Amino acid sequence: MKAAALLLLCLASLDAKLVPDSQEGFAECNDFFYQGSPPQGFTDPSYTKICQKHNGDPQFATLYSTKDRIPLYSAFTYREGAANDGGSWLIEPQLDDAESSLEEATSGSDASEKIAGLGTNQALEDDYASSEYQPGSLLPNSPSMLTNAVPFTENFKEKWASDVDQFIKETLLPYCSNGENLHLIAGAIPSNSKISDKVTVPEFVWLAACCNIPDAWSTGIIKGTVDVDNLEDITVKELEKNFLGGAKLFSNQCGGGRLPPERREVSDASSQTDAESQVKTSGPFFKFIQFLFCIVYEIFKNVFYLVWFFVKQICNLVLGRLYWIWTSVTTYVFALSSVLLNIPCDVFRVFGNIVCGFVRILNNVFSIVCLILRLPARFVCDIASFPYNTLCAIPDVGIDILSGLWGVLALGLNAVFGAFGGSFSVASFAGSSFLQRFVGQSDGYEA
Repeated sequence: MKAAALLLLCLASLDAKLVPDSQEGFAECNDFFYQGSPPQGFTDPSYTKICQKHNGDPQFATLYSTKDRIPLYSAFTYREGAANDGGSWLIEPQLDDAESSLEEATSGSDASEKIAGLGTNQALEDDYASSEYQPGSLLPNSPSMLTNAVPFTENFKEKWASDVDQFIKETLLPYCSNGENLHLIAGAIPSNSKISDKVTVPEFVWLAACCNIPDAWSTGIIKGTVDVDNLEDITVKELEKNFLGGAKLFSNQCGGGRLPPERREVSDASSQTDAESQVKTSGPFFKFIQFLFCIVYEIFKNVFYLVWFFVKQICNLVLGRLYWIWTSVTTYVFALSSVLLNIPCDVFRVFGNIVCGFVRILNNVFSIVCLILRLPARFVCDIASFPYNTLCAIPDVGIDILSGLWGVLALGLNAVFGAFGGSFSVASFAGSSFLQRFVGQSDGYEA
């Protein structure tokens, strides 16, 4: 186990309180900040303030981004105690359901049936299941809360825990009364990469420290998530300006941005050495030497500039002429090559046109000959075929004449027989009418 036990007790259960935006600070968790003043400049509407408690005792404060589903920062005060037991990761029920009856942080599996829209505003363990990432606390050995965790690879997670542990043991504790009034803010800077299209992977993670005993001073570290071996010491002022968009982490920059004693001693020693060197080189003789050196330096500089100017002009003239000659030669060669290459094409084109002209002339001659020969040949064929066609037509004409005579005879016979039949019908009708009338009158007389 690490020699320095960092923060916070093992978790049996955690009480989490969402702090309304209308309320200043983080309620009971303001004590985790230097002079009770939370960082300024984090104003996105998706940021939610959480005061994390254990059995009613505040443990740390978190500013959580429901858009990125990772914490922007978590604030702690150093506490010497047992490390986190690495239990299951807990979620904050009220982030997804403000009306939830669950006032304590709980595991995702226990809350899945009790919270409407679980995972809408926060990360869940299932979001990490199909990726190379795993949740890691911003401050290692802090409670296993997903609202205090960001996606880490396994290697980076171990390296970040080692870097933070070494930073606290070697840089902070020896110069801060072993952690008394040591305020820590651990944070993440989101990237454009996400896992499961939901949880944002941080581009950087950082840790800022403010010690209030005996004189307030601050320092920090920052680490890119791409290179596990890259760790940079950074002042809080540089962190705020270059990475946090001008946000303010500590009130009055925790002692006006004063460096930790270790770095302050190095800086003071360097300043003293520079001052001594300046005193040694500030006598009249050294000033005269500096004056002569400046004169010689300016003479050589001006001569060099003059020579360089002439060389540059000559080079420009020579290179300009060479460029003009090169351009002319290449243009002439290109034009000549184009003409020479076009000569065979033109010869073949003329030869093709001549052949096509002869073919068209022969075609026209053959067409005229065929036209001349075609007229008498048709006339001779028609004369030769006339007797044959005439003789062949006689039987057909005779048959047609006989058919016509037979038709006339049949028409006459039909007319005769029709007239005879009609006369017979009229005589029969008249005779039958007379007989009926005659027989009818005879019967009348007898009666």
